[in-house]
Amino acid sequence: MYDFNNLIYLKEEECVGCNKCVVECPVIGANIAYLVDGKNKVKINEEKCIHCGECIKVCDHNAREFYDDTEQFFKDLASGKKISLIAAPSIQVNLDNYKNLFGYFKSIGIN
Repeated sequence: MYDFNNLIYLKEEECVGCNKCVVECPVIGANIAYLVDGKNKVKINEEKCIHCGECIKVCDHNAREFYDDTEQFFKDLASGKKISLIAAPSIQVNLDNYKNLFGYFKSIGIN
């Protein structure tokens, strides 16, 4: 089981402190610049991060990653574990056939 406060994480050795993640992040203070051995880095403030993934999209240095629990999701579903799906209203503009996706999820047992 994942800690939902830490879905996105920093690979510090890859971070060059370019601050693209800070600029792109929609939440002020969710990315914090700091120094390590005189080098700029940007860490994630887990208390403010909303896990939108914008920092991952803009990182050219492969320093941001997310924990992928897709396999565990399908194992839990196959074992009969109750799973509910909650979607943000923005799904209507981001996915053309979102109703079909919901129909598929319902057909495989997701509430």
